[in-house]
Amino acid sequence: MVRSAKRCLCLFQSFFAFPFVFYFAVRRSSLKEFFNLKPFWPLLLSGIMLGVNWIFFFWAVKITDIATVVTIYYAGPVISILLAAFFLKERINFFTVVSILLALAGVAVSSGGFNMDKGAVIAMLAAVSYGLLGFFSKVSTLYHEAVMVTTWQILISIFITLPFLFWADWHFTIDGFLVTLVAGVIHTALALFLWYDALNYIKVSFASILQYLDIVFAVILAYLFLFQVPTVQQVLGAFLIVVAGSLIFVKEAESEN
Repeated sequence: MVRSAKRCLCLFQSFFAFPFVFYFAVRRSSLKEFFNLKPFWPLLLSGIMLGVNWIFFFWAVKITDIATVVTIYYAGPVISILLAAFFLKERINFFTVVSILLALAGVAVSSGGFNMDKGAVIAMLAAVSYGLLGFFSKVSTLYHEAVMVTTWQILISIFITLPFLFWADWHFTIDGFLVTLVAGVIHTALALFLWYDALNYIKVSFASILQYLDIVFAVILAYLFLFQVPTVQQVLGAFLIVVAGSLIFVKEAESEN
């Protein structure tokens, strides 16, 4: 479906994801309740941030390598943690601070010290919108079920990304259709639902630190499928990120016992 228009991918994945999550949202409640959710403002803001986040992320991926994008991109969870601590009064303990610093060190090492070229700047804008997305999503889950949050976010993101349908060069192909369908249903609808459902049970700080493991998987998958060999810096950065995630996970597990 998409030829040289990665910017259209965020639109099509939302388009294919929406019927899937909309069905479960209406089945769990009702059509009337779906259109009568209050307060609506956190859903609106989180949906806008989802669309803006995808635009910046795919733009960055188009002009620079994946490892650079994902390492800078994951400065976003730190923004989520700080916003949650300030506005939602989530407590940040010593281990959370250490984990944040380790994760940021991993990001810095992996990206070569935050070399801010054009791609890096766009990736940083994606990181800011990602952090705001995490915060507004947490606020949304305080009032609404995860499936409702996911459905409204995807619906709003369709309108945010719709202009790229007319700006980008694309055409229909069977392979593109199948890839975009999988990206919409599994990597968007299912992934977002699991993420927002998790926010009902864990703090933003815990969830945000665990997100750093995405960098490790991204580097591995880029090596296996795109033949992008990770540098020593990227491997070291990934190791620091894993340590950060493991530290916060162990501490949270101890607090539950």
